[in-house]
Amino acid sequence: MTSPTLDRTFEALASPHRRAIVECLARGPMTTPELGRQFPFSKQALSRHVALLERAHLVQRTPHGRVHELRLTSDPLDAVTDWVALRRAAWEASLDRLDDVLHDDPQEEPR
Repeated sequence: MTSPTLDRTFEALASPHRRAIVECLARGPMTTPELGRQFPFSKQALSRHVALLERAHLVQRTPHGRVHELRLTSDPLDAVTDWVALRRAAWEASLDRLDDVLHDDPQEEPR
C-alpha cells in the first residue's frame, strides 16, 4: 500500500542534492542565501530543489522581507520512519517463522 505523502517524500529524497539540502536544514533553519552558499549549483537550481522539498512538506519557508528562512519539517520523515518500521516488523516476523520451520526437527522427541 502506498500513500501520496510517502510518494512525495520518496520522490523528494530520491535526489542526492535534495538529501544534502535536508542534511543542511537538519542542523537548523537557514536563509536561502546561507543555504545557497553550501552548494555549487545556481540559484535557479537551488530554487527548484527547495520547491520540490516544499511540495513534499519537508521544508517550510518563512519570508522575512526579501530573504526567506527555510526550516526542515519532520512530519513526512516521521511517516517514512513509521512505514519502514512496519516493513521491518513484517520481514522480521517472516524470518522468525522461517527460522521456526527450519529448526523444527520432526525426528526430535517432544518435550
